[in-house]
Amino acid sequence: MLTVVFITNAINLIDGIDGLASGLSSVALLVFTFLFISKGLWSYAMLSAGTFGVLVPFFYYNVFGSVERARKIFMGDTGSLTLGYTLSFLAIKYSQHNTDIMPYTEGAFLIAFSTLIIPAFDVVRVVLVRIREGHSPFEPDKNHIHHKLLAIGLSPRRAMLSLLSMSCAFSAANILLVPYINNTVLLIADIVIWVGLNLWWDYLRDRKR
Repeated sequence: MLTVVFITNAINLIDGIDGLASGLSSVALLVFTFLFISKGLWSYAMLSAGTFGVLVPFFYYNVFGSVERARKIFMGDTGSLTLGYTLSFLAIKYSQHNTDIMPYTEGAFLIAFSTLIIPAFDVVRVVLVRIREGHSPFEPDKNHIHHKLLAIGLSPRRAMLSLLSMSCAFSAANILLVPYINNTVLLIADIVIWVGLNLWWDYLRDRKR
């Protein structure tokens, strides 16, 4: 239950610039589609692929649509929370070590949640920073990862594309390295890379001020 609440709200909170929540969700859904197909779990693969298919036209009109021509659409809380719930369900289902449902997969938990590293790590970082500074963890601010990229001079679209590329890189690296590297070591490496990137972006942002 806590995992569902956590992932659901992480997707909701990352929805700060056009295409980001839908783009990150699309990356995760595409990965889940192939993961479930590889296990022969066609019903879950269809759920992943179907949700991905719904997001493709939404992403186009959200990113490239025109407000003036009434061709731009937005996700809103209902959309982001629904996406978050769907992704949490798929991640939990893939990470289950139940041989009656699917064959055992080394590092299934890490593989499943590597698709959600950016929204998950970002919400943890933001909450910890708010608590450290004496603010309510539920109080909105402009300290999310996309705010950092905007502050260092990236356009909203370039910031979005940078984070989507990073999500693809995290997913691919974890999936490829899980058979060869201890899961704990790989998770620590993910965290170290994330912290290092954030420190670098903080430096660039502070230097630009």
